[in-house]
Amino acid sequence: MKHLLPYLQDDQKAADYLRQLRWPDGVTSPRCGSAAVKPRERCDNGLQRFTCVPCATRLGQQFAMCTDWTSAIFEESKLTPLDWLLVMGLWQLKLNATDIAAAADIQARTAQRCINLLDGGIYETYHLEPTRQLEDQVEADECYQSAGSKGLAREVERHDRAPRQRGLQLRGRATAEMGRPPLLGLVQRRDQTDPDAPAAQVYLGVLENVRTATITPIIAAKVKSGAQFFPDEYNIYHFTAADYDHRTVNHGAGEYARRDPDGTCVPCNTMEGIWSGLRNFLDHFKGISQRFLHLRVARYEFLHNHGHLPWRQAFEAGLRCLFSTTGDYWRRMAYQHRRIPLTLCYR
Repeated sequence: MKHLLPYLQDDQKAADYLRQLRWPDGVTSPRCGSAAVKPRERCDNGLQRFTCVPCATRLGQQFAMCTDWTSAIFEESKLTPLDWLLVMGLWQLKLNATDIAAAADIQARTAQRCINLLDGGIYETYHLEPTRQLEDQVEADECYQSAGSKGLAREVERHDRAPRQRGLQLRGRATAEMGRPPLLGLVQRRDQTDPDAPAAQVYLGVLENVRTATITPIIAAKVKSGAQFFPDEYNIYHFTAADYDHRTVNHGAGEYARRDPDGTCVPCNTMEGIWSGLRNFLDHFKGISQRFLHLRVARYEFLHNHGHLPWRQAFEAGLRCLFSTTGDYWRRMAYQHRRIPLTLCYR
């Protein structure tokens, strides 16, 4: 985070840095996209005000004001630009709300809302990006993460069961209804022959269950047709033999990687290693609710896929994703999450 130190001195410098990242080619109107904007005085929190000439003409007004955060994910926040810049730097370090609150000197509840907003923005812009596909050699696997409806007595009553025990240690395959929602992992292996190739790119999705009907549209959308597809022997992946070079490893026989007669290496260890990293990351949250599990997984997915970049480049890539959304997904989820079934939060 050392490159942020010059911008953490006051709100104006933090606001100027964030504005440069949002509009690298010059400020444009967040409403109409016009470059005919004129700077005005600053707000008390350091944000720069602008007036858009085309918007004022269209509305028949003398001025049409906007700020650095108009139509951005931070527009309704009361935190200053300096506070947000510090929180976003700590967020990239994979800290939980308690640690962020202590480091940024804000309330724990405020820090929790901040990371929910940031995770929701990454989920909406990066995780759900339809053009992001995996190709070449792709490994597939699934795991199960203990997560319930902690703190929500109405959900416990609706399921007519006792509260979920901490440290749930069910073995075998499970579903979200059982308190262990499954996660589908797809990872594009790094091309070892290309020294400039990026790190292994991963897609992680939280599911209601692991069935062929559940994973078929995900794999079809995220894995390019014709790629080499390496799952285990679980029969839910058998449909991929029609569109992919389908090769499996047999975990039941103690096999985790092999080399076929044509010289192709068929592994599954890359995805297994990512599961270990994800579990270590989720352990930071001291228990996690099903309602927010997919947001935390989306944050890990983004940080893993940008982990090969220098810290500053990864930080700025995250900010560009956050500035490209208005936070509508998180607002809908925040307004409805206490009135809708758990599984609807995954979509």
